[in-house]
Amino acid sequence: MKVFLDVDGVLLGCDRDRPSRLALADHALELLAFVLPRADVFWLAPQGRGDARAVLDHLVQHTRASDRERLLALAAKVRAAEWRALRTEALPADGAFVWLDDAPEPGELAMLKGRGWLDRWLWVDTRESPDDLRRAQQVLAKRLGAGVASQQR
Repeated sequence: MKVFLDVDGVLLGCDRDRPSRLALADHALELLAFVLPRADVFWLAPQGRGDARAVLDHLVQHTRASDRERLLALAAKVRAAEWRALRTEALPADGAFVWLDDAPEPGELAMLKGRGWLDRWLWVDTRESPDDLRRAQQVLAKRLGAGVASQQR
């Protein structure tokens, strides 16, 4: 199974002290630590169209210094997805994926709907719901078949 991650609005939410600025979302590091051993993980974010380094730079820019080392260790294991016009071009043809995103483009939603894949998109919005990654991890545990295994560890 492949997991695709958007960044802004998913791994980066609002800074609690300055809501107009981005900051690493609550539970972002826990989500990465959970999903990386269980799936092939890809960035599917406008900041890094085929360029994982650009995504890392963007994440680090909005992460507290105390979290940067752990973030870099985890995020370095995520690969960049490539696409031209719509991010859905990067999704696997077999449909074996979950895509975490707060706001897919209308054309991307139309593609998902046309293929019967709307259920593979997991709406996550850490700007509006700071704890949303906790919910997302619970959903991923079920979809990746890791619910029981993760509880036994």
